Amino acid sequence: MGILNCTPDSFFDGGTHGSVDAALFHAVRMLDEGAVVIDVGGESTRPGSQGVSAEEELQRILPVVQLLAQMQRERSFVISIDTVKAVVAEACVKAGAEIINDVSMAQSDPRMAPFMAECDVGIVLNHTRGEPRSMQINPYYDDVVAEVRQELLVAAHDLEARGVARERICLDPGIGFGKRLQDNYQLIAHARDFHGLGYPLLYGMSRKSYIGRTPGLEESDRLIPSVASALLVAQAGPCILRVHDVGVTREALTMQNQILHA
Repeated sequence: MGILNCTPDSFFDGGTHGSVDAALFHAVRMLDEGAVVIDVGGESTRPGSQGVSAEEELQRILPVVQLLAQMQRERSFVISIDTVKAVVAEACVKAGAEIINDVSMAQSDPRMAPFMAECDVGIVLNHTRGEPRSMQINPYYDDVVAEVRQELLVAAHDLEARGVARERICLDPGIGFGKRLQDNYQLIAHARDFHGLGYPLLYGMSRKSYIGRTPGLEESDRLIPSVASALLVAQAGPCILRVHDVGVTREALTMQNQILHA
């Protein structure tokens, strides 16, 4: 899953893909490098971010989704929309989005879960506690793996109770979303524990701040540590990897697979 941030303030590439032309150019590049999903976001969820209105979010991403949908006539890929707002999700699904990636586990907008039940697209539930502007203020877990597993299951079961088919739901442990440094390490190291839940998994670790807070990596550009994290998670079992750097991640995974299956 290639990340396409159409925002001025995302933590890594904010402002880089702000125009529709720039966004489409980057999407094509990621597809050429091996992405099979393009995840389009119009609102930064970095720690401390304040959010934007639904109108502004749609202005940023709806034209991009519409043009990506036109591109699907010529090449095969999936469009994902990264939003916590039901009105944004609905407009983008109508335009061609096939996955709703909700970083709030469908908790931020009370209309989101009912809409997810009404539509027929894939759903990613990203674990978090609190909102982006406050989620990194003293997060605490007694057992982060067990607690994140349980809270993801509660969110998934709520959707299933609304009639959402189990196979439509994908779970994301939420690296960096209301987590301490050690919590992120634990969730990556114990990725295998999430496969037992019986849902597809997604991990988003690319270029995140836990890397910069790792001793010895304070000045890192975070590329190599991002790829290293992806390799560790991939060894635990099949999952979607949400990344900024599609080409280098794909190359690393290709080499790892060749070695492991030699």
